[in-house]
Amino acid sequence: MECDSTATAFEPTVGPDRTGNITEDQQVSSTAGKQGEIGEHVRESVGADSDNCGTSVNRDEVGMSEDVGNKDEAGRSEDVGDEKDEEDEEESTDQDPSSTTKTVLFTSEIFKIEILNLPRFGFKQLKKRLASLDVKPVKIKAIERKGFAFATFRSEEEREDATRKITGHVWKERKLKVKKAPATMDPLVQKRKRDSEQKIDEPPNKKDKMEDDLPPEIRLKNAVSPLWKVPYEEQLKTKMQDMVQILKTLANRIQRENPEFRGWLHKQRSKYDGKCCEMLPIKPSPVLEDYRNKCEFTVGKDINGQDNTVGFRYGLYKQGSKSVGEPQDQVILPDSMKKFVKSFQKFIRASGYGAYDPQSHEGHWRILTTRTCRGSDDFMAVVDFDPQHLPKEELECIKTKLKDYFTTGEGRDCGVTSLFFHTYNDRPANPPDYELLMGEKFIQEEMLDMKFRISPGAFFQVNTAAAEVLYTQIADWCNVSPDTTVLDICCGTGTIGLSVAKKVSRVIGIEMCQEAIDDAKQNAKINDIENVHFVCSKAEDAIKRTMKSLRSTDVVAVVDPPRPGLQSSVFQALRRSPHLTKVVFVSCNPKAAMNNFIDLTRQTSRRNKGPPYRPVKAVPIDMFPQTPHCELVIMFERDQPYTNQEDSPGSP
Repeated sequence: MECDSTATAFEPTVGPDRTGNITEDQQVSSTAGKQGEIGEHVRESVGADSDNCGTSVNRDEVGMSEDVGNKDEAGRSEDVGDEKDEEDEEESTDQDPSSTTKTVLFTSEIFKIEILNLPRFGFKQLKKRLASLDVKPVKIKAIERKGFAFATFRSEEEREDATRKITGHVWKERKLKVKKAPATMDPLVQKRKRDSEQKIDEPPNKKDKMEDDLPPEIRLKNAVSPLWKVPYEEQLKTKMQDMVQILKTLANRIQRENPEFRGWLHKQRSKYDGKCCEMLPIKPSPVLEDYRNKCEFTVGKDINGQDNTVGFRYGLYKQGSKSVGEPQDQVILPDSMKKFVKSFQKFIRASGYGAYDPQSHEGHWRILTTRTCRGSDDFMAVVDFDPQHLPKEELECIKTKLKDYFTTGEGRDCGVTSLFFHTYNDRPANPPDYELLMGEKFIQEEMLDMKFRISPGAFFQVNTAAAEVLYTQIADWCNVSPDTTVLDICCGTGTIGLSVAKKVSRVIGIEMCQEAIDDAKQNAKINDIENVHFVCSKAEDAIKRTMKSLRSTDVVAVVDPPRPGLQSSVFQALRRSPHLTKVVFVSCNPKAAMNNFIDLTRQTSRRNKGPPYRPVKAVPIDMFPQTPHCELVIMFERDQPYTNQEDSPGSP
């Protein structure tokens, strides 16, 4: 296929349908990090950006689920955009109640089994047991303490093979049983079905009715920045109240999990009005608008059916919302992003290739990611494209025209300095590759009088000015001295560790994303910092190795985990670490991190060796103005280090 590299937009061509059909599992990896960013319908909700460093989990009251083999390339959940994985996480497309034709089920759920009669198990134990049987599910949902679990496979053949291998297998004196499990209905279809079954005389939800009557641009602002009409002082007051409730809940949980702390907790609650520790006043963001330096935009149809609209969904896909609205009225986005989105939208509308549809799995344009810098004119864009069954030559032509559009065509005045193309593949085992179409491989941000290199998949706080407030607070609470060693767990591009490095003896950063580690090492060089060491590893493994080699008796750990939190093994490693008496925990979603807080404070046992930590003080920091989200920093301390491998009785 010939490609006219001088064209600034695509000319429609005669040929086969370009939307293509997906025959295999199109489930997007669910990560610690790639959930929406703006509001909850936007991949992570504008609020919580956080790195991945250890094994990240999504916990609920009954168990845990994981998409096997898929880890976020950056680790963090941090993008203002749509729920790229929200739509595909656990659903299957069932028959539309308004249609007489059968809709294809989500393949991510079609080939599912339920494993019964399981003994008491942990999530990791189940994964290892299935691996020992050479069973390779693409997804596992473990229902702990209930004796059953779910596993999903790519094909009927794989499901049948797994059924044969697991049925009758004896594990801990339990003979396992297997039965086929039904696919879950697609959330959009499910909502339509509920709506169609609603009684005629049943009044609609008043709030939903009021929302539907609003102009589209207001509805979108309400979805993306729910507090945009609320005075900032009131926003801060509400967030402070939310964080107070978190500390009260934590007090209740600690009392249940560690009876030895009851006397101490009684004093704390009396002193701090029911909270487990002192809560300092919330620290506001220095900037209230135009603060997002990273954002993910969904490509889809607008409310009038116009395809290839770039922006945000009006609501969660699981709540039945597919329509996308343009972001021009969003107060938290800089003008440079809005300008690029408008130009990119013009390009793809002329391309002849449609937007990806999460229900039919057809189409190509999926996600647009943009990154800006406060300290420079650097601008990065990453285009997420689903090739479906397009020939390689045709795909190369698309890349060429995209590049030319932003270098010599109509999009050249957008000022793009880095343009990447990410080809979406079906559940890749390894992190995705970003193909550089033009410009530099990274952008460079300035913060706290330092410079930081940022690659497309690496994490960086989305509100640079507020990040300076956060990191200054962390350094203050670390109470660092020239003899201190700081463990920066989930270090991302090294921002926290590097910000305190010149005040301490040594910094050791731990992160699972190799791309982020590469950035961190380069950032150390850029800023002439030599007393840092960065490790690409699971946090629990790196902590064990690091603490064995450390001679320092003054060690502080800073934990800044991904939004869903970390495995308990990370905190078990922290409890067993010699000379470690202080942990500064940074959470962008304190509710989700509650189990991790408890992991630090549980009563000493055979599993939880080492003296427990106690929450000493906390402070909320508003990283996400105009949204309900808020960062919470809690300092945990214990009075004695863990110095042997035996169970340590007593509390600090």
